[in-house]
Amino acid sequence: MTRAPRWRTATYLTLAVLLVAAVSAVGAFATGLVQLPGTAARPAVTRSSTANAAAPASVDADAARVQALRDLLDQRAAAVSARSKARWMATVDDPRSAFGKRQAQVFDDLMRLPLSRFRFADPGSQPALSPTGGAGLGPGAWVAKVQGEWALTGYDRGPRSYDVFLTVVHRAAGWRLADDRDGGTQLQVWDLPGMRVLRGATSIVIGNAPTARMDAYRAQADGGVARVNAFWGTGWARRVVLVTPSTPAEFAALLNRDRTGLDQVAAVTEGPITRGEPAHADRVVVNPAAWNRLAALGRRVVITHELTHVAIRSTTTGQVPIWLSEGTADYVGYSGLGLPRQRVASELLTRVRQGKGPTRLPTAADFDPTRSTIAPSYSAAWLACTRIADTWGQARLAAFYRAVARATAGGQDPDAAAASAFRTVLGTTQQRFTRDWQSYLRELAAA
Repeated sequence: MTRAPRWRTATYLTLAVLLVAAVSAVGAFATGLVQLPGTAARPAVTRSSTANAAAPASVDADAARVQALRDLLDQRAAAVSARSKARWMATVDDPRSAFGKRQAQVFDDLMRLPLSRFRFADPGSQPALSPTGGAGLGPGAWVAKVQGEWALTGYDRGPRSYDVFLTVVHRAAGWRLADDRDGGTQLQVWDLPGMRVLRGATSIVIGNAPTARMDAYRAQADGGVARVNAFWGTGWARRVVLVTPSTPAEFAALLNRDRTGLDQVAAVTEGPITRGEPAHADRVVVNPAAWNRLAALGRRVVITHELTHVAIRSTTTGQVPIWLSEGTADYVGYSGLGLPRQRVASELLTRVRQGKGPTRLPTAADFDPTRSTIAPSYSAAWLACTRIADTWGQARLAAFYRAVARATAGGQDPDAAAASAFRTVLGTTQQRFTRDWQSYLRELAAA
């Protein structure tokens, strides 16, 4: 994550909470990253709770309606592939309804995306239809949970998945779709009102933020890729997707979580993670409320921090301690700006002066925005990684990170892997480094 930096004087833009994706190098975001399920087997179909398991006719009816939904889903996927709005809308019960109008707009927005994949898995579970959702739809109406998959040409090396709950009704002409809101349907980029797409040299920006702001995101992303290359190298795709909602509520919905603590989060890197494989379809999702509080340098730090996560997640498969993940991303984000460390880490150093400085390197709990103020933890991690670069060089910091990720990919515990890498890569111990880091914090606090 990126904590949202803010400047407290006219000259310096001090970090307040630049919470970039609180996703470790390859770890899942604590609030629930989209997990890519296996695709070898199709999910089992569960009959409605009202079905009579002992009655073959009922079983046959269930199978028939599931197959009808499967046909509708195939028709929708084929419509997207053929760019046929008529075929897409033919799956909708009433094109004049609120759902029908939304579906017409969804199709238009899908056509704006460079899709390389858009499909649905077999219908899964069948939750009960709510009384309000079923009102006026007829006795045969039912709800199915369906998994969709999609990917962007030139940006994704694998698909992303999402859940949609579809209300299905029976008409004289056959089964049709009547709604998608009777369940936990996840907000997708094509659901954002007024969605637009801007392309940069290395980026694509998708969202409904004001055009000028989206253009600024695009410029920051293109510049950020070069800064990440200088630290991590060019052995990653160097192609990034930014998602830019216009409201904090949309930001939270895209992450599929509530808004608690998200005012501290400027941006999040999220995407599907398959164990043992690098990330293949990451998104940087920007919080518009936090972004609006940032000056130009703060925005640069946020985007560069997030792109560091994208680069590392796409080239490593092992989890590292969160202080190393977030501290490294902050290190790259602030590199080259020449900002006084005392100003950037002012909240942390205030605690140090009060005798409340960190007694250990930060852990995952310290970065949870629902539990505490996270800026000091980000500053602590940043200064730990900065201390490594100051003492052993930037290249050694990158080598340290790679060594820890490589060890955890082989099954080692992240903390144990870091302790080992302190010895093998840096020639010290974690205990000795921690004491040196704490002493450095006290020096900064006293300056």
